[in-house]
Amino acid sequence: MKTNPTPQRPDRGRLLTALLAGLVISPALQAQSVVTSRENYFPREAISVSFAGGPGNPKDWIGIYPDGVTPGSTGSTLWNYVNGTRTAGAGLREGSMTFGSGLNLAGVWTAYLLVNDGYTVVTNVSFNVIEPTAPAVRPSANRFAPGEAITVGFTNGPANPKDWVGIYKAGQTPGSVASTLWFYVDGTRSGTTGKASGSVSFASGLTAVGDYRIYLLENDGYTVLASEPITVATAQAATGPSVVSSSPAPGATGVAPNAPYRASLTNGVALASIRLSLNGQAVTPTVAGTAQQAEVTFTNAVLLAPASSNVYVLSFSASGVPAHSFGSTNGFQVADYRNLELPEPLVFENFDAIPEGQVPAGWTRKSYVEIANPDLDFGNLGSAAYADWTTVDAARFNGSFITYNNPDNPADWGTDYQRVNVPNPANVVNGKILNEPLARGRFLFSTSGYSIGRSQVMSITTPDYNLSGRTNVQVAFKSLWEQNQDSIAALEYSIDGGSTWRPVVYFIDQADLVKAEDGSLNAEATLNQERGDVANYTDDAGNLVGGTYGAFVAAPINAALAPFIQGRVNDNRVESKRYEAFRLSAADNQSKVRLRFTHAGTDSWYWGIDDFGVYAGSGPVTAPALSARISVDRFVIEWPSAASGFVLESATSPTSSGWSPVPGISGNSANLPIADSDRFFRLRKP
Repeated sequence: MKTNPTPQRPDRGRLLTALLAGLVISPALQAQSVVTSRENYFPREAISVSFAGGPGNPKDWIGIYPDGVTPGSTGSTLWNYVNGTRTAGAGLREGSMTFGSGLNLAGVWTAYLLVNDGYTVVTNVSFNVIEPTAPAVRPSANRFAPGEAITVGFTNGPANPKDWVGIYKAGQTPGSVASTLWFYVDGTRSGTTGKASGSVSFASGLTAVGDYRIYLLENDGYTVLASEPITVATAQAATGPSVVSSSPAPGATGVAPNAPYRASLTNGVALASIRLSLNGQAVTPTVAGTAQQAEVTFTNAVLLAPASSNVYVLSFSASGVPAHSFGSTNGFQVADYRNLELPEPLVFENFDAIPEGQVPAGWTRKSYVEIANPDLDFGNLGSAAYADWTTVDAARFNGSFITYNNPDNPADWGTDYQRVNVPNPANVVNGKILNEPLARGRFLFSTSGYSIGRSQVMSITTPDYNLSGRTNVQVAFKSLWEQNQDSIAALEYSIDGGSTWRPVVYFIDQADLVKAEDGSLNAEATLNQERGDVANYTDDAGNLVGGTYGAFVAAPINAALAPFIQGRVNDNRVESKRYEAFRLSAADNQSKVRLRFTHAGTDSWYWGIDDFGVYAGSGPVTAPALSARISVDRFVIEWPSAASGFVLESATSPTSSGWSPVPGISGNSANLPIADSDRFFRLRKP
């Protein structure tokens, strides 16, 4: 986020195409264009952008940058995917979208059509944001049919009776030739009433097709006060059936394991002719709609292999005679998912019973955040409510927040955190795709984004868990992480009450990973390199801490940390929404196992945790050792106090099937009378 709270797009553009032999591939190539609904906008005025001729990827996007700024060199000021939202949907080759809050700063801006979450430019168009007091004209549309009435609004004029509105062919200069159409601002040819704002109408419109420009001109002269372009054109005749959009788009990666398919068809499709195949095998899609507007959908019943390459082929015929054949081919790659198999947890916390602003009993928080707003306002990302790890209701992320403590900030900043709880269909748990938001009810949340202050550094530590007698210990949780350049997420664990810490995982921007000459990860260089944008803070002793990723790592920094460092994709709202699971190898049979989550950044996104659990494998459990002693006329059997969940049993023979619980247990000992016959004792985990 940094100086630009709208995220910079990652450079991940790809385009893979395939042809279907023997069929005409539709749609035909379109002229590539980006068009804004106006050439001149006022600050905060809604900006509409139309595009055509795009590659058709779901993650093709429109980005708006200040004039002279190259996409990729800094974050876009406004952006949406081609479906008009910030969650990729169907791949569209043409469409439109509206940025409802517009732009605040007057100047020249450029809208780009860019490819597949990257910075490859298809085409672009420039437009202006003018001062609020500047004159402007507002035609009722930017495209008219021949003879269609044209209404032109105007505002901020000098209010002379002889100010006038003229329409010229594109390229003509007012005063050098006569206007094609004109009226004074009062809608007459006499000009008796001055108006600063109003409208005039040309009822018969323009008959000749072509490009024109509308001018507001001053006081019977040719001084141009404002202008806007318009086009007069006839409607284009449809040429045959076509695919309006399809998903997965050609070349798509990260597709859900069940590969849901959707295609929209139009303009005379014979519905009965529609056929779909997956990897050369015919499948049965659902077809709905009419010949003029049909939808084809299909979801595979079997999960496709992780990272596998697959191909959908759609074919159909025209409803007319002759019934020409058409089709499209969508090659795609399934996400590199894993099917996470989770047993019943030993420890589980879903945070639903925890009030907002609190954390579970026994969890401890530590924050180094400069609090600019002391209010506990969960609708304000810059308030004290978010200055530490906290429990928060997931429903809040369906709405809007105050950003940087300023209610007047742009509306699309306020809704930007709807990205927090977006689904990632690559999450598969016990054979089920979690194609849904990861957080439900309440969840644990830490944010750095949209905050005021030098840095945001905070950690939260669980209580100690007694895992005596447990093997193959793992921790798993739903992780709502989004990488933002300099931010780091660290998960570590301790088996000695927090005296020392061991690594679980560290999330770092993949662009900041330092590689050795052989291509392996250099953990020490990655963590110890000084970086000017990494968080820093003043600790409790008054020392300045930070500036390196290693400043937020409690485990010893050495080459052995390399396997625990994971590069994550900058500003990708979906990629790190994962059900994470990690082995805690040193936690087996340990009585004091605690975990700590640390998030550090500088105005750098967020980390959410839900359904936190500690798990153990189903392998053999090693019982703690028994000890025995004589106390006067009693026989005392004891076992370590750290061992919990065991039952003491006795039998007359070690091979007996008649083991029975021993009565009179107090804590981790049994005080028994001395018996005349032999007895055998054991500890058993139920």
